[in-house]
Amino acid sequence: MRILAKITPLFALVFMAFGAHAQVQQMTPDEAYAKALAGEIVLIDIRTPEEWAETGIADVALKDNLYAPDFVQKLLAIRNQNPATPLALICHSGNRSGGTTAQLYQAGLTNVIDVVEGMGGSGVGPGYIARGLPLRGADAPLNPAITTVQP
Repeated sequence: MRILAKITPLFALVFMAFGAHAQVQQMTPDEAYAKALAGEIVLIDIRTPEEWAETGIADVALKDNLYAPDFVQKLLAIRNQNPATPLALICHSGNRSGGTTAQLYQAGLTNVIDVVEGMGGSGVGPGYIARGLPLRGADAPLNPAITTVQP
């Protein structure tokens, strides 16, 4: 009985996590690029500055380091510029973006999309870079078609 009491909260956490993931929309890097270029989403690269410098960034993506203390404030600043436009998060392989979108949904921030495959690819697909989608340097300006201002 004690084991059951200890395991039950664990199952509840797992169930809540799967429930949150079920609400999260997903799209491929190709879709994310096209929709960002068309102004239908705001693409946000949530990797670290070291990762940005190593591989470059999608030329249509804003930057918001997931591990920075002001991550949520920057995310909300981006949302405030575009209240009705979905935010699409991309990381290296889709793990961080998937987990983060689920947590944001649980916290009440909806209209957030997980870009599966990420920049570098995963078991789901080759990723943004291998698909040959446009990149920019970590400090280079955004594609001029993107009107959202980097906070």
